[in-house]
Amino acid sequence: MSRHRDTPDGLPYRLYERKGVRIYSIAYKQPNNRWAFRYSCSAEDRTRIAELRAKAISEAAGFGLGSIAVGSTTELIEAWFDHQMRLPSNDAHRRADSTLAENQREARNLKKAFGHMWPEEITKTDGYAYLDACAQASRPAKGNKEIALLHLILEHGVRIGRLNANPLQGLRKLKTKSEKRYVTDEELNLAVDVGRIKGGTRHIVAMALKTAYLCTRRSVEVRAIMRDSITDEGVLWYDGKNKDKPPVLIEWTPELRTTIAEVQQIKRHHVAGTLYLFGNMKGQRYTKGGWKAVLDDLMADCLVEAKNRNMPFRRFSLQECRPKGASDKMSAGHTDAKDALGHTTDRLLGQVYDRRLVKKATPVR
Repeated sequence: MSRHRDTPDGLPYRLYERKGVRIYSIAYKQPNNRWAFRYSCSAEDRTRIAELRAKAISEAAGFGLGSIAVGSTTELIEAWFDHQMRLPSNDAHRRADSTLAENQREARNLKKAFGHMWPEEITKTDGYAYLDACAQASRPAKGNKEIALLHLILEHGVRIGRLNANPLQGLRKLKTKSEKRYVTDEELNLAVDVGRIKGGTRHIVAMALKTAYLCTRRSVEVRAIMRDSITDEGVLWYDGKNKDKPPVLIEWTPELRTTIAEVQQIKRHHVAGTLYLFGNMKGQRYTKGGWKAVLDDLMADCLVEAKNRNMPFRRFSLQECRPKGASDKMSAGHTDAKDALGHTTDRLLGQVYDRRLVKKATPVR
């Protein structure tokens, strides 16, 4: 535990300095006994010692008041989010709400690693050190996304005059091997069967997986769809990333009608409303964490049942049902896969969503 000093030294509470023979250091200990920052330099460099001491006192005062140190990277990160939220919803530079929510989660790790530093102190070496740590933690893809976000935020700092240049410019990201997972019909059917047997929340999630496949929808779109999107012509889907895009109407087929009817008949608690089609047992929209927890339970049950049936099965997510739907449409010779996905070009269709195991073509003649 942290305690008051026996001999006053003029430093704020929880700020400690050590004057060694060769090294001078000064650091701030948080209430959870973790060090928020630590600065050090040669014990002979009196000018640098004075600079670090003044800087540490300023930051410690901010921590003590529960505020963010002015000029810190944490402040710049928060400024970028404030800038994003102030942009009009139709501004081309504004990120989707779902993307910003993901960025907020990524920013937590960035604040832990860089938040106590001044943006101008960050070097490319620091960026590589962060990526190396992510590689050792077996999260290279996440590390790449987080460092890309920091690069974007630092570029915003350049734009508003906080930095002269982006220190992460030209940083080479970690190499990753992305697997283009194709969910088989047997795996999807098993998830639906198990969801029906288990009932409740697992049944809701299982039917969401099938609906995402039939309608080629994103995870955020399935979790957010409301019951008033069910029309006489079909299911009306709004883009989860760009609210200005026109909606996509997925017309009725016998299988889609049966699937949606089954979802609507799943019994919820008596206090549940009728707002969300795939709402939880209380009728509320699932959070990302809540959805993941139920999906993990469903997949665990599927693994057990697959073993009993002596069939291959691998876990899959709601997001992986979208490329399966697009791939199956192309395999069946449908020409509206691009419209179903809501994209305006064929580039993403080929690069991201086409996961056909076998591509068929006719001979020249």
